[in-house]
Amino acid sequence: MICTHRDQYMKSLTRSEMMISWKIKLSDGTDVYGDYDRPDTDNPWIRLSEHCKDKDVSITKVELHMFGTPKLLFFEDENGLDGVSVMRGIAKEQSMTGNHSESFQTLTVCLLRDCCSWIDVKKYTWPLNEFEEFNQTRAVTKQNLEYMIFKNGSEKLKNPKVQELINGATL
Repeated sequence: MICTHRDQYMKSLTRSEMMISWKIKLSDGTDVYGDYDRPDTDNPWIRLSEHCKDKDVSITKVELHMFGTPKLLFFEDENGLDGVSVMRGIAKEQSMTGNHSESFQTLTVCLLRDCCSWIDVKKYTWPLNEFEEFNQTRAVTKQNLEYMIFKNGSEKLKNPKVQELINGATL
């Protein structure tokens, strides 16, 4: 169900297709790879979320996984990251004359703060091969909570602010 090793599909995705992805370390020591667009499978983040719930494991580390880039750490907590999400993005910058364009890929990792009012955001951009220079925070919304993976028994998930947003009320 989850991709736990760099199989031929992952090698092709990151080497031949040069697509950005992630590597996750789980609390049981398992490495999980973001095998996007694998035939006949759901989004890898959805599969990972289900796996974490079913096996009662949590994410302890989120790293960049892309050919030709150094290992880069987004977030890490040996006790488990609580309220974390990952999003990939692709954009194209085109000149005004239309004779030049450049493609960019991004990997954005978000982590809900303990206060449950803010989300810390780290964004990596390729081919610039760098994290965005400024530290970004976002207010908590129902939409960004929707994609987060929480630890089983999460205190953050029990937070009244989070519960209000999940259940459809506004703060």
